[in-house]
Amino acid sequence: MVLNRHQPEALLIHLSDDALLGEPGVRQAIATALFQERSLSLGLAAKFSGLGVAGFIQHVSRLGIPVVSGSADTVKADADFAEAWRKESS
Repeated sequence: MVLNRHQPEALLIHLSDDALLGEPGVRQAIATALFQERSLSLGLAAKFSGLGVAGFIQHVSRLGIPVVSGSADTVKADADFAEAWRKESS
């Protein structure tokens, strides 16, 4: 535990600590918090949570956390780029 003026500020855990990470919901909670802060990508957060990408998208969507960030224009531009890349790769 990290203290700031004798008040708890953070908790550090080793990611191989199966005792804590094996508790129900702990992996999902950590992955959700890190994804919401944009410290983990969607794919890495999903993998860490153990849900898979589709399941993690549903999970964060139910919590009101946007999966895609940016304006409608940037999202459309990204989707257009991905579609063009997919066609080139085929």
